[in-house]
Amino acid sequence: MNILLLNMPDFLPFIAQSTLKAPHLGLCSVAASLPPGHNVYIGDLVNRRDNVRESVIQSVNTTKPHLVGISSMTFQYRTARKIAQLIRNNAGAGAPRPYICLGGYHATLMGQEICDSEDGGLFDFLISGEGEATFKELVEALSGKGNFGSIAGLSYKEEGRWRHNPRRPLLDLKTLPLPDRSKRIWRGNNYYNITLDTLETSRGCTFTCNFCSMHHMYSTTFRTYEIPRVIADIENCKRAGARMILMIDDNITLNPRRFLELCEAIIREKHNDLWYWAQVSSRGIASVPELSRAMAHAGFKIVFLGIENVSKRNLEQLKKGDIVEYNRKAIRLLHDNKILIVGGMIVGNPEDTYGDIEENFRFFREQGVDLYFDQILTPYPKTGIREELMRQGLVTNPDDFTRYNGFWANVRTKHLSDKELEFVRWKLHREYYTLSDPTPLYRELMGVSGYAFRNLRNLWKKGQL
Repeated sequence: MNILLLNMPDFLPFIAQSTLKAPHLGLCSVAASLPPGHNVYIGDLVNRRDNVRESVIQSVNTTKPHLVGISSMTFQYRTARKIAQLIRNNAGAGAPRPYICLGGYHATLMGQEICDSEDGGLFDFLISGEGEATFKELVEALSGKGNFGSIAGLSYKEEGRWRHNPRRPLLDLKTLPLPDRSKRIWRGNNYYNITLDTLETSRGCTFTCNFCSMHHMYSTTFRTYEIPRVIADIENCKRAGARMILMIDDNITLNPRRFLELCEAIIREKHNDLWYWAQVSSRGIASVPELSRAMAHAGFKIVFLGIENVSKRNLEQLKKGDIVEYNRKAIRLLHDNKILIVGGMIVGNPEDTYGDIEENFRFFREQGVDLYFDQILTPYPKTGIREELMRQGLVTNPDDFTRYNGFWANVRTKHLSDKELEFVRWKLHREYYTLSDPTPLYRELMGVSGYAFRNLRNLWKKGQL
């Protein structure tokens, strides 16, 4: 059987297309879990943003798939619909139309709603939750070895009506093989000019932040891969040509002592010749002071730090806990060890005024955060914050999920309209954050001349030079 797995091209508007093209890890894990004897192709459309339509048609005509798997986040779903329709309309001449299966976060969150709408006609199968075992059993059933009704986590059609099987229990990560990165049909994943790959060392998070939809995928659990398996996957990335690795764990510092052990293993196995990037929590970094030093020695150059907000009222609303002092300590520890910080900020909380939002930007400036990732609170489907905001009448866009990327305002506050909220965020971002005057650490690690060159190149591409 020929199988084509597609990742959507939509990306966060905060990040220039030429800056970061991170490959989809989940599809590589799904590919590795399939039984032998099938031809598997991974089309990561993040590398084909300039010619998506042509690339989809070409990949379908070239691979002639019997089954197409589409992975989609919520803000990518409209594109997933269009691609499913495109595949239906452009199956190769003389070839049967492939089955189309939708998976990922949006199918997990909104599977019932998709099937009950007109969109249900675009897809043949939906997968809810982790996809490796469910997609494997779907392939086996399509090959005549099993039936759809026995596949946990699968939604399928029977006599024109959707049937929803029970959710699959969470997987034992020890059963998963290393991701198969050799199935990619397009290259070009990078951070600036550094070849980039992704891996995970764990799945899930036990925190209960009410703006996050992760618990619908993994519940409130934290499962880890064994350290030797992570080291083997780093070697796998290196063989695929990676010079930088983005660790996409949901909360790698939930067990900071384990993360310390991983850093020591990276050093011991001499894999600290790469650059690493991870998402970390201030609580995890601050609780083990020696962790930041080990991270630096292991090759961690950049982290995403979820600072979120400096208002105790807003942190309580988000169910983050009072992490302001943890933030200060974590920033100091990371900077002492020359690790760049991309600071995550969430504004647009129900009580936010202009002054409340500016307080966050002022904190980032005072603490020397190197890069700002300031988002507007987004009412993602099935989250606690969405329910609260809907009850208060503060959600201004409940349905157009294309705008659910943190950049656009889909809510208002009790003091600012959605348009005012967008303007305030834009205005304060411009006033407080600019790489024309980078932090001393950014200058040291990235080089002013390197930044100036990239800035000129981007202006040239935009036709401003």
